[in-house]
Amino acid sequence: MSTESLEREIHGAPKEGHAPLNRLPRAPAALLCLLAASLVLGCGWALIVPPFQAPDEFAHVAYVQSLANRGDLPGDPARPLQSTEEQVAAGAANAFQTAQQLLVKPEWSRQRYERWRAEDERLGKHARTDGGGPNAASSNPPLYYLWLVPAYKATSGGDFFARLSAMRLATVPLLLLTVTATWLLAGTVFGPRRPYQLAAASVPALLPMVTFVSGSVNPDPLLYALSAFVLWLGARVILRRGGAADVVALCALAGLAVLTKATAYALLPAVAFAVLVGAWRARRGVRRIVVIALAAAATFAVVVAPWFVIARVNDRPASGQLVGAGPASDVNVRELTSYVWQYYLPRLPFQAEYAPLGNYPQAYETWFKKAVGAFGWLEVRWPSTVYAGLFAVWLALVVAAVVALTRRRRTVDWMLLAFFATAVISLLAGLHWSEYRIAESSGALLSQGRYLFPLISLPGLVAAAALTTVPVRHRATALGAFVGGLVVLQMFAIGLVVTRFYV
Repeated sequence: MSTESLEREIHGAPKEGHAPLNRLPRAPAALLCLLAASLVLGCGWALIVPPFQAPDEFAHVAYVQSLANRGDLPGDPARPLQSTEEQVAAGAANAFQTAQQLLVKPEWSRQRYERWRAEDERLGKHARTDGGGPNAASSNPPLYYLWLVPAYKATSGGDFFARLSAMRLATVPLLLLTVTATWLLAGTVFGPRRPYQLAAASVPALLPMVTFVSGSVNPDPLLYALSAFVLWLGARVILRRGGAADVVALCALAGLAVLTKATAYALLPAVAFAVLVGAWRARRGVRRIVVIALAAAATFAVVVAPWFVIARVNDRPASGQLVGAGPASDVNVRELTSYVWQYYLPRLPFQAEYAPLGNYPQAYETWFKKAVGAFGWLEVRWPSTVYAGLFAVWLALVVAAVVALTRRRRTVDWMLLAFFATAVISLLAGLHWSEYRIAESSGALLSQGRYLFPLISLPGLVAAAALTTVPVRHRATALGAFVGGLVVLQMFAIGLVVTRFYV
């Protein structure tokens, strides 16, 4: 993708009579302010949330330690799940007892800290290398954890909590990439119009759960960023805003997403759809379409092949999460269909009640409530009335977006909408299949709202589309109210977490 085309995406088309300068694109002030706010919020969350009080942070930290200290992937059944150093530090912070227990607080006393420092000094360096066993993260691909190794190494002279903070802070820049990609996507869909781009990018920049996760040690923020760029490039390919470089970049980023987390496989149907539609719209014949499709597949294969080779050499699954949710001959199709139906809709008289599901509607509990506010290990929640109010706002945005779509139905690119729909359906289908298989064996539902955040750019587009229905004279006020509302929600979310862990 050329410098000139990227500048048009970020900064808008050049004024008539002025040739674009051959220089790096200059980001607009609105985007820079939004990125600065995201950076501050992400760092704030990284420093405010107590150690290990983010989902599965124990396991993700252990993964990085194994790579940084042993130069090896975790998962050795002969080793403990975490290193001795990590276990001692977590015990000193009372992290194991605090997780998911609202009445238990982390340990903050100076006396306990001094005892931990003395114990930590006696452990020696071997205590950092004796972990590496199979834990909740050991089946993940290594890309995100390799990203954190330099931050871990740079602070290796400090204590364990200094290295944990460095890893959290090294994750925050990934949030800025997600915000930038959403800005670019909105510019591709609506044109380089700042109000719409600001409305769209404000969703990943300011939604509390996105910033909370992006301030923890977790591979999800890298997946969010890569997925957002995949959506942007896919939209460019379908709308023919780019050339071969966009197709190559699209498939390469899809490969990097797969190397981050197995959830990214859900993006592949949408990526294939974008490549085929873009090739078809080029009107260069069936042979040309086949060549482009093969080149796209080859690009993806080149990116992911090294990891599959490494996994095979180490006798480990390249996508462990997919192995656990793989197809099985004992699947009850009727029960699976009933599970999905009851997840979203009331149970029909002839349907048996699916026991693992909670009170109807489960989709509201999982996809909405846990997406807008379920901090810590999901135990830090808003009051029910807050969720109801936020849901009403979301429904209003969706209705306004549908109105905007109806008004512009003659100019809407339906292939682009089909691309977005393919991404949504593929992700939901993968999550439901995985959860159904897990529920069959454990009786528990494990999906969380943040699992939908690889597509966080799409709610941003909904907000931008809703803004188009507001009369021009009131548009700035509506945009200000929307962005301001997200900021207020952020402040209350931080206050909620501070109250939970510090008061």
